[in-house]
Amino acid sequence: MSRYRTIAKPRATVTITVDGRSLQIPYRQSLLAALLTNGVATDFHCAIGQCQRCLVRVNGRVETACLYMPKGGETVATNA
Repeated sequence: MSRYRTIAKPRATVTITVDGRSLQIPYRQSLLAALLTNGVATDFHCAIGQCQRCLVRVNGRVETACLYMPKGGETVATNA
């Protein structure tokens, strides 16, 4: 038995739209990790929010992809 609790269901996924393409990604995975594992070309350096080279637009707002956790239903533009 695990000592840690989570509210996430095992293998739960959310759907987001990236540059017009629908993606199913694991719940609680950072947007940067989702973009990288799905082959979406991104520019990043530190992956901890300091360099801000992974900026994207999420529902029209500029966000740092490495720190953003999609909840589902977001529209992402990688050419921010």
